[in-house]
Amino acid sequence: MAISVTEILGTDSLSGSRLVLNDNFNILTSEINAMEVYINPTAGTINNLNNLQTEALRVGLSTILLDINASTFDVLTNVNMTGNLNLNGGGLFRNDVNVTTLNDTTAAGSSLINVGGTGTIPGSSIYRVGNSLGTTLTLQVYNGAIGQEIFFTYSEAQTGVISIASPTGSLVLPGTTPNNTKINLAAIGQTAHLLCVDRGDGNGVWFLVGGAGYTIA
Repeated sequence: MAISVTEILGTDSLSGSRLVLNDNFNILTSEINAMEVYINPTAGTINNLNNLQTEALRVGLSTILLDINASTFDVLTNVNMTGNLNLNGGGLFRNDVNVTTLNDTTAAGSSLINVGGTGTIPGSSIYRVGNSLGTTLTLQVYNGAIGQEIFFTYSEAQTGVISIASPTGSLVLPGTTPNNTKINLAAIGQTAHLLCVDRGDGNGVWFLVGGAGYTIA
């Protein structure tokens, strides 16, 4: 709402305009007080708005956490949801592919590649793998966060074995034989889909929940 005050002309008497000056200051004071119901300049906060309409919104100063504008909606930090995510006509797309293919070149002469680490969960959802060697290349998958998913996809035209295992005993596979501890991929197009599930004590274990062409060894 526009603020309206009375203009004092150069020909007006200052002493005669005292009431006008006071009225103008009272109008400005009232409007500022009305705005400060919502805006706190000292705390740097805005509260109690019924409606906010803007072309863009950015959250974060030195580190941008949320950036919304006319063409993008970017969330640049973790999101914790306690309600449902309803995709009404929209889709859910994953583009969380690890930039490095996990293969014998990545291993650089080793027979072992760590996926995650002690106290560090695996950092991607999708890992491309391959192996051109006659010897097995093992991927050690460390503990994940409960609810986390990982897809391993054999993406190279090779036939060397990629063996997915866990150094922490947190990989649960079908079968009861103690030696059933590894998932093997050995040809392009083979995949394994793992889901980290609460084992009942707040700690997560990896379950094999899907895939294609894999074998269990």
